[in-house]
Amino acid sequence: MDGMTKGATVATQAAIAVATLALGCLVGYRAGESRRDAITPQVLRQNASDYHFINPIIVFTIGDKENFPEYKPLESKVASYVQAAAAKGDASSVSLYFRDLSDESWTGISENDKYAPSSMLKVAVLIAYLKLSESDPGLLERRIQYSPQVDPGQTFKPTHSLAPGLRTVEEVLQSMIDESDNSSVQSLINAQKEAVMGVYADLGLPVPKDPTDIDFMSARLYSRLFRALYNGTYLSKALSEKALEILSKTDFDQGIVAGLPAHVQASHKFGERTIYETSTGKVLERQLHDCGIVYAPAAPYFVCVMTKGSDFSKLQAVISDISKIVYQSASSKAQK
Repeated sequence: MDGMTKGATVATQAAIAVATLALGCLVGYRAGESRRDAITPQVLRQNASDYHFINPIIVFTIGDKENFPEYKPLESKVASYVQAAAAKGDASSVSLYFRDLSDESWTGISENDKYAPSSMLKVAVLIAYLKLSESDPGLLERRIQYSPQVDPGQTFKPTHSLAPGLRTVEEVLQSMIDESDNSSVQSLINAQKEAVMGVYADLGLPVPKDPTDIDFMSARLYSRLFRALYNGTYLSKALSEKALEILSKTDFDQGIVAGLPAHVQASHKFGERTIYETSTGKVLERQLHDCGIVYAPAAPYFVCVMTKGSDFSKLQAVISDISKIVYQSASSKAQK
């Protein structure tokens, strides 16, 4: 969590496309692997025992960004911006993953580099509880004890914390997302650890093998959480809609949202991480990320910007500026 130390005929053509995608294999996280993920074309299906005749696709990968040369101008512009930001000391590392959700075309800059996902993993907790509620309809209304605590390592603290006492699971989940509230997330995970781990397994997401593992998630892999919700196949359509509605109320507007026109809505989650030197408490590195779906008028898209540096305010500006560049590029593409 925040402040801790250290993804012929039309029928024949479709069949060929799916068969080609299925040839890809998932290369998961293992200790000692390089910091880049090897991701090949693939399909991730639900593989649920509830069904006999169907097997819904959760998310799929359609190949490398070289397949989409139309994004070369965007790549070049972001790369130039990142180089300038690094030269000014605004960020030491920046990654971008962009995916047009209308046609699944995508591009990225260092999109496979690994970072500490931190609070962004709260989305997996949200999905796990909503998944459980499909078979336990009363789960979200069940009351649990909520005891707010101050996390001294959290820079972006909740501004409207829940009152202590018995609160419904849904209230706690909403606070966990809207306010990035750390007070009860560990309790939620501990209560349903198997379900949360099930989300990671189903989406082929990496988990740290050791508590000291910090950087283990890439912007490209993280996209699977939001794409699974947008596709509406992992959760029911109603619960997928509910999850993205909750994520649209995230109380953080200094990143992706700051780079968008005021009328454009986004469902997103941010994460922060500060890494300290154990012996002295000196700040060694700060990480700030913001990822989600932007509901642009022409076509919705997923965007994820992950950053490392020394100053959160500068990292916020980097994310905002890249979000603006991406929005302008997406709008320009839609007009062609």
